[in-house]
Amino acid sequence: MSFTKLKSYNTNDTIAAIATFPSKSALGVAKISGKTALNIIHKIFIPRRKKDIRNAKTYTLHYGWIMDRPKTKDQRPKAGKKVIIDEVLVSIMRKPHSYTCEDVVEISSHGGVVALNKILGVILKQGCRLAQPGEFTYRAFLNGRIDLLQAEGIRNIVEAKTEYTLETAVSQLKGESLEKFDCIKRAIKDIFLLTEVDINFPDDCATEFKVIKNKIQKVSCKIKDVLESEKQTRTMKDGLKCVICGKANAGKSTLFNCLLKEERVIVSEIPGTTRDVIEETIDVKGVPLRIYDTAGILTPRNFIEKKAIEKSSKIFNEADLIMLVLDGSRALDKDDLFLVNKIKNLCDKKSNTCDNAKGVAIIINKSDLRQKLNLKNISYIKGFRVKLSALKKEGITHLEKAISKTANKFGNKTQDMVFLSAYQSEILKSAYDDIKEAEKNLAQSREIDLVNLSLKNALDNLGKLTGEVFCEELLENIFSNFCIGK
Repeated sequence: MSFTKLKSYNTNDTIAAIATFPSKSALGVAKISGKTALNIIHKIFIPRRKKDIRNAKTYTLHYGWIMDRPKTKDQRPKAGKKVIIDEVLVSIMRKPHSYTCEDVVEISSHGGVVALNKILGVILKQGCRLAQPGEFTYRAFLNGRIDLLQAEGIRNIVEAKTEYTLETAVSQLKGESLEKFDCIKRAIKDIFLLTEVDINFPDDCATEFKVIKNKIQKVSCKIKDVLESEKQTRTMKDGLKCVICGKANAGKSTLFNCLLKEERVIVSEIPGTTRDVIEETIDVKGVPLRIYDTAGILTPRNFIEKKAIEKSSKIFNEADLIMLVLDGSRALDKDDLFLVNKIKNLCDKKSNTCDNAKGVAIIINKSDLRQKLNLKNISYIKGFRVKLSALKKEGITHLEKAISKTANKFGNKTQDMVFLSAYQSEILKSAYDDIKEAEKNLAQSREIDLVNLSLKNALDNLGKLTGEVFCEELLENIFSNFCIGK
């Protein structure tokens, strides 16, 4: 979807868009916002009871019909003749008590692509233009109804996949996230003012460096906590990456279908049936789990198999949870040990970084057959172990409980959860770096001027997050991700 640069928006225009997904449905909504919204609806709407819709009170609903004038061959409307497009309900919301703080009209019609498009066409003929993605919410921001954190909350309400995600997005829309950042900003301003006093009155009002240092450290911890909780929020929103791996014919695809509770992947006794990475999402007690079924080919025999291995390896390295499927009816072989060592090396690498360590599940499949698998040789792999038969769907419940426990480790719901766009997250990291820079300058050189400058930069960055400090690139990053009509 294309996105017009914000600077090319004319906020004096009246805008319109379809606000519901255009398809066969019980209801469809078209929305108008701007100075001429009431005049436009007056021209195209005939109410059941005779009235001037332009004088209607705010928050009122009106029943009637949307009309259009048919055109002659020369494309001129026929005088006096009108045709009914659809039977509708019209909602009137007068400024400033509307979503955009402008006059807003919503037309609720019968759902359907043709009817909605015809209604939108009639609206646009009256002199307004089609809204750009996110333009209604952008106007709400410009007119002071919401801040940028609330705008991000609105987008995440629309995109919510689980109840936890919805709860967090709603709390952000209510302004609870803004309160957290306001608290941090007040703390930084307090330190900033102390440094200002020291700079302007060095002899009369010198503040102890220890006091400033303690205050900076407290602020640093608060921002770090928000950054950590934002990582968890991202997991709650985007889902935990869970990769199913194992040698060919271990039963990966059968297990994949069991977890999805549908036959999503072709299952065959022929080794190497799965040639590509297949992704699906399931809900595990409020945490979306993105499951990837990978190709079991470990040694490529042709170009296609080589590409399959490359794709599987990429997903394997990025996964939060690795589920290694072993065939319990066969002894460990070199292919099993190759994957075991790969998991160990990857987990060791992750544990030496600031990232969360990977979760690992050892799944002994084909428990309905005579068991020949000896796990003593891989006892050094940490993680939960489950015996099951994917073919007979035995032991799947135990696996789901174990997955849920691991998923909650990565996606615990906390009171500090906040939705940030990728760009907002980077700005918050910059604010954190500014605070750490102030802390370093205070400890090393005790140059209060440099501390003061770093604190000012941190305040500016936090201001960008909420929209108090204008940042066009951030605004475009946020509103370009909205759909048309929101």
